[in-house]
Amino acid sequence: MTAQISQSVDGAGGSWPTHVQDLSEGERLVVWAFRRWVSGPQHLPLLAREFDRQFRRAEARLALQALDSALSGLTRHARRTIVYHQPCCACLGADEVCFLSIVAALQSGAHQAASAMAQWLVRREGVQDFVAALDDLAECLSGSGHDLPYRTRQRNPARTTTAQPLSLLVH
Repeated sequence: MTAQISQSVDGAGGSWPTHVQDLSEGERLVVWAFRRWVSGPQHLPLLAREFDRQFRRAEARLALQALDSALSGLTRHARRTIVYHQPCCACLGADEVCFLSIVAALQSGAHQAASAMAQWLVRREGVQDFVAALDDLAECLSGSGHDLPYRTRQRNPARTTTAQPLSLLVH
């Protein structure tokens, strides 16, 4: 079964970033690459050129292969239709934020949290390969100076539990 990936056409507010301008430079690169890849093969030459520009020479192809592997796995194992915005849209959707959050968690060494978040997008049988490919992408991003902030919800000072990833809002 192949999952559908569809473009979002509406917007909504919320406390989690809902616009591209709320993101760091590295996060913008990841969202841009995600959107270009899922928008169709006609965008792949542009994506390859931008990766050549954004990544160290030795990592550009590895990063592109990791992105391709992750998104191919997402297409094959998605739990539902994955919603995204057009490549130049200023809005962010929940699936795009989840994708960013997984990469950020992996860069921060929070592999268990990344796997848990991946289960929101990918069926159980695809999680391991999806996360492994995104881990490769995260390493390439880090190696080229594109560190994504790992956003977690603030802890209640009266509680001593571990911080969990923010709940994602439906966009």
